[in-house]
Amino acid sequence: MNLKKWQQDFYQGIFHPSQNNIQLACQGINTTGNLSASQRLDIYRDSILGGITDGLSGVFPVCENLVGSQYFSHMLTDFLKQNPSYSPDLGNYGALLPNYIAQFKPAKDLVYLPEVAKLEWLWHKAFNASDVHNNNAAIYTLEQLASITENEQGRIQFVLQPSIQLMQSDYPIHLIWEMNQDNYDGQKQVDLNEGEVNLLIFRAPDYSMHINPLNKDEFIFYQALQAGLIFLDIAKLTFTAPIETLLAPAIQSGLIIGFNIA
Repeated sequence: MNLKKWQQDFYQGIFHPSQNNIQLACQGINTTGNLSASQRLDIYRDSILGGITDGLSGVFPVCENLVGSQYFSHMLTDFLKQNPSYSPDLGNYGALLPNYIAQFKPAKDLVYLPEVAKLEWLWHKAFNASDVHNNNAAIYTLEQLASITENEQGRIQFVLQPSIQLMQSDYPIHLIWEMNQDNYDGQKQVDLNEGEVNLLIFRAPDYSMHINPLNKDEFIFYQALQAGLIFLDIAKLTFTAPIETLLAPAIQSGLIIGFNIA
């Protein structure tokens, strides 16, 4: 049997278990004295689907808490069928879940749920980010700013620490996230009419996680840094406050870790 064809049949037998798909998948499975090929396939299906569901529950615990474990598992059933993983690392699986939830008709009234899922995915990415920046170019330390010439200042390209994620939402999802943490002891309701929020998600050097609301100036500033704009171009953007009031806290907090000269 062609290996690729059998792998495709086996996948269909796991995620789309019609009678025909199960028969095709079982062609490469031996029977035993106690279990038929289809029974052995059933065991594997339960194991793989259960493992993936448990993995996604660990990445999206707030979403699961908001809708309940049974509802969450039901929601994942079709997601797993429609969105196979293309990575051997289960930690890379789940990026498409927020968009799936947004199209999931039974949850259409939970307008904030896709946004909460997106926040949890960005939290997951930030927590698992590398300690080393992926930029192959040499990164100068911030102490070396003192040696930059006047002609080079406009070409400074500040480098953010690798875990930083940015997000905008129409709802105060950071408050929903906070309310669903085990150690939360605050207000019991969130007013969705509070309006949109800009968020900065990052992992600190001590591995503590932070979800910080940003004002409009701060969000535009961090977006520009993340896009790799040089300082001259950032200075041309419209801010309501002096740009130094944005730059200094970013450096002092360790969110800017160095710079390049473009």
